[in-house]
Amino acid sequence: SLLDKKIELQKQKIEALKIYKTGLIEKYFDCKNGEKTKISEILEEVENKTTENNQYDVISSTKDGLFLQKEYFNRSIASDDNSGYKILKKNQIVFSPQNLWMGNINYNNKYEIGIVSPSYKVFDINKKFDKDYISYLLKTNKAIYYYTINSEQGASIVRRNLNIESFYEINFIIPDIVEQEQKGNLINKISSKIENEENKYKKLNKFKKGLLQKMFI
Repeated sequence: SLLDKKIELQKQKIEALKIYKTGLIEKYFDCKNGEKTKISEILEEVENKTTENNQYDVISSTKDGLFLQKEYFNRSIASDDNSGYKILKKNQIVFSPQNLWMGNINYNNKYEIGIVSPSYKVFDINKKFDKDYISYLLKTNKAIYYYTINSEQGASIVRRNLNIESFYEINFIIPDIVEQEQKGNLINKISSKIENEENKYKKLNKFKKGLLQKMFI
C-alpha cells in the first residue's frame, strides 16, 4: 500500500512537470522581440535514401516523439523491403505531411541514424539558429495551428494534406542567438528532469512487480 502511494505520487510529479514544461514553452516561445523569419529560412530539406534493405533501424515519428519501430510496436510494421526509405540523422527535423496538423513533427536528438517512411519530410536546421530552440518552437500550439490552417482535409478524417509551399511561408518572431540558447537550455534541463523522474517511476513499478512475485510464490 505504501509503495502504491509512492508510485502514484511519482506519477503526479511527472504530470506536474510536463504541465510546467508546456506552459513555459508557450510563454517563452511567444516571442515579441526579434526578427520575423520564414520556415524556408530555418529548415532545409534533405532527401538521402537507403540503397539496400534494412540498412538502418526503422524509426517511427509520432506526435509524442521518435521511437525505434521494433520497440514501439514490439515488431516491425515497415514493408518487407525498406530500401529507398529516407535516412534520418541526429539533429535533424522529421515530420509526416499528412499528420503534421496533429503535432507529428520531431527533432531527432535520440538516434545517431535511422530510416523513416519515404512519405516523410526530413530537414536540416540552418546553422544560424539554435537547434534546441527551433525544435521546441516547431511544436508549440501556435506552430501546430499554422500547420492546421495550411493543411487540407484528405481522404481520411485523421489525415490532412500539407500545402508545402504555404508551410515554407509560415513565419515566427525569432530572438537573437543568445536568447535562443538560453531558452533552449532551460527547456532541455526540464526535459532531463522529466526523463529522470520517469525512470524512477519505471523502477518503482519494476520493484513492485518483483515484490509481489516474492510475496505470493
